[in-house]
Amino acid sequence: MNAYDHQSQDPAPILIEHLSILPPGPVLDIACGYGRNAFYLAAQEGYRVIGFDQSKEAIEFCNRQAKERDLPFSAQCIDLEKQFPSESEAAVVCCFYYLDRNIIPKIKKAVKIGGVIVYETFLVDQHQHYGKPTRTSFCWGHQELLESFLDFRILYYYEGEIFPAGDKAKKSGRWVAQLLAERTQ
Repeated sequence: MNAYDHQSQDPAPILIEHLSILPPGPVLDIACGYGRNAFYLAAQEGYRVIGFDQSKEAIEFCNRQAKERDLPFSAQCIDLEKQFPSESEAAVVCCFYYLDRNIIPKIKKAVKIGGVIVYETFLVDQHQHYGKPTRTSFCWGHQELLESFLDFRILYYYEGEIFPAGDKAKKSGRWVAQLLAERTQ
């Protein structure tokens, strides 16, 4: 499996590279899938993670693995289009490869003042170059992610193609928008 497979347990490089600026405390992992980022954060000192996903299989896997590894991580089965987690005052809110523009205000409210949002998902270029995701509504437009968080302090922003570690020939990239932003008010 490469670093971008949904069932991969390799955490997103953006988390590893920016861990030092993420405040400790409760973490919400929106659309956590099989927990690759949640497991990484839960294994770090000072983070307690709650993950949310609509896949029962993924949630069962996460809860079983968290128990076996004795990690402060629990996962709940939620359809985010119908229900958003009631947890608030998170130190960190993560969202990887999930886009529902309707919940952006809820994501913003879920992070406490001084907390950080980490967001990464497809850029419209992914659809234009590779035809996937099949709907452009699942992709951020150029500068759209950035503009959605201008009321936050932008700590890091990137739009472009990224490649998994070890892909020196740069053959299997993904076009993404990445953001780390701090809630200041």
